[in-house]
This record gives sequence, structure tokens and C-alpha cells, in this order.
Amino acid sequence: MLFSASVSRAELSIEDTRNLLQESLTISEIDREVARISAEEITVEEKITETQHNIEIQNTKVNEAKVHAGKVLRAYYTGDRDKIWMLLLRADSFTDALSVYQYLQSIADTDQRAMKRFLASYRELKQLKQELEDRKTNLGELKEAFIAQRERVILLQRQLDDKLAKVDNADELRLQMAQLTDAWRKEGLPVFKTYLQAMSDAMIQLPDYLKENDDALEPKGRKSILFHIQEKPLNAFLRKQNELFERFVFTMTDQYITINGTQGKVNITINGHYAIEKEPEEALRFILDELIYNGFALPDTTRADMQKQFSMSFFPKQNTLTANMEVNNVLLIKGQLTIEFSLVQ
Repeated sequence: MLFSASVSRAELSIEDTRNLLQESLTISEIDREVARISAEEITVEEKITETQHNIEIQNTKVNEAKVHAGKVLRAYYTGDRDKIWMLLLRADSFTDALSVYQYLQSIADTDQRAMKRFLASYRELKQLKQELEDRKTNLGELKEAFIAQRERVILLQRQLDDKLAKVDNADELRLQMAQLTDAWRKEGLPVFKTYLQAMSDAMIQLPDYLKENDDALEPKGRKSILFHIQEKPLNAFLRKQNELFERFVFTMTDQYITINGTQGKVNITINGHYAIEKEPEEALRFILDELIYNGFALPDTTRADMQKQFSMSFFPKQNTLTANMEVNNVLLIKGQLTIEFSLVQ
């Protein structure tokens, strides 16, 4: 244990020091998530205020349109419109009849526009009210997330401070923690973002892999096709898409697809897997399971933030080659990823 009674202050090991640095990086990243949620809360609150203002304006429009629509309905209900149309039968000549018809048609068009205007205004008001409810729900969720993450970071910080209070070189450790956080923010985070964006771009080109690898396709029965992606040709394919992949290597195990590489002073490792999503649109999405920066594991908040920012998805319906297919299954084994597609009738 790090701070057992039998261990003196001078015996803090390299591993123990690294564990403290890991804790400080975790706290820093959760704190960044708290700041992000706070900023998002402000944005949502501003949208709620704007939507409420738009609802007031739309309410006025609905009421105005309702008055006009009400006049139209009353005219038809009391038979006033029938009386006007009788003028057509009383016309003395074809020319008079044509003039009366054009006049009546103008009235009918005006009536129809009044009804359509009311319905359109009402639908817009209804949509605005739904948007307001959705945004209020979103705000409630954000506030809950903020409270949970803030309490989490306070607890972790308290635990870290307690540990630092028991060591002689606490000031030196705090300096190392600050340096680690600064290096991560300035150097590590940009590399992750650049790489994950490159992955997102490459996923769109996934069907092109077939053109370069004739053995990638395997028929399965009458309506299914297996799409095999192997390590070596995948790395070669990606490096043709973006020179950034020259510095990174994809490997596959039974559990993860692992991407590892170094850019400058930054070494990153990404462990993830592919999953099928059906809503809102069918997609094959790369799920981030672990993010590691220079040997330090990044917390769940960082993974969630990266997952939200970058698509890393292939959408079958958006590619002509797979437009008539759907993804049935994804199988990962050592050295190979297999995707099963089925033909859609």
C-alpha cells in the first residue's frame, strides 16, 4: 500500500508516484468535463429563453390566423358562402358568369390561404413547445451530470490531497502533476483529436477497401455476404488514405481493435470495438473502450467526450456499394474483423 505505517515518507516508489500522477490527470479531465457541462448549460439556458420568446411571438401569429380562419368557418357554417356562389347561377351572360367565377375563385383561394396559415402557425407553435420541453429535459440532465461529476471530482481531489499531505515532496509532485496536465492539454489532446478525425474520414471510404482486396468478400448463403478486414491490408489501406496513419498501427485481438502510435512526444493507445447501431440511422460505429496517453489511462468522461465529437462510423445506406444492404453482425478475432451484410429486398 502507498501510505502504510511501515513505509517512511522517503520510500515513495516510482509506481506510487505514477499512481498519484494518474489520479491528478483523472481529476483534471473530470474537471474539464465539469467546465464543458457548465458551458453547455449556459448555451441551453440561452436557447430556452430564445424559444420562450419565439413561442410568445408565435402565439400572436396563431391568434391572428385563428381570427381569420374563424371568419371563414363561420361564413361556410351560416351559408354565406353558398349564397355568394348562387351569383354564378344568376349571371346574365357567359362573360358575367366568367367574371363572377373569377371573383368566387379569388374568395375560395383567400379562404384556403387563411386556413393553411392557421394550420401552419399552429404546427410551428406546437413544434416550438416541443423544442422547449426537449431543451428543459436536456437542461435537467445536464444539471444532474454536473452535480454528479462535481461531487466526483471533489471526492477524488480530497483523497489526493490526503495522500499528498503524507509525503515530503508534495510540492515537487504538484509541479509534476501540473506539467502532466499542461502537456496533455497542449500536446496529447490535439493528437487524439487529429487522429480520431482521420479515423472518421477513413471510415467513409471503407467500401474502397474491397477494390484493393479481392479476397475480402465471402458469400454466405443466398442473401448474406461476409466482409473480412485483416490487419496488414487494413494498415496499408489506411496509409493510402492519410499519411498520419504511417505513424500508427492497427492490431486486432479477440477483445479489442488496438491503435498505437507516436507523434512527437505523444504516444497514444486506443482500444475499441465496432458495434452496430440502428437509430437514428443504421451505422457501424467504432466504440472507444480505452484511451491511453503516454501510459496514463484517460477517464470515462474523456472517452465520452471524444465519442460524442467524432463519428468514427460507416453508414451503409450512404454508399452506393452497400445501399441495399444492412449490417447483421460484427465478429472480432485475432488479426481479423468480419462484418456480415445481408441484402435488403
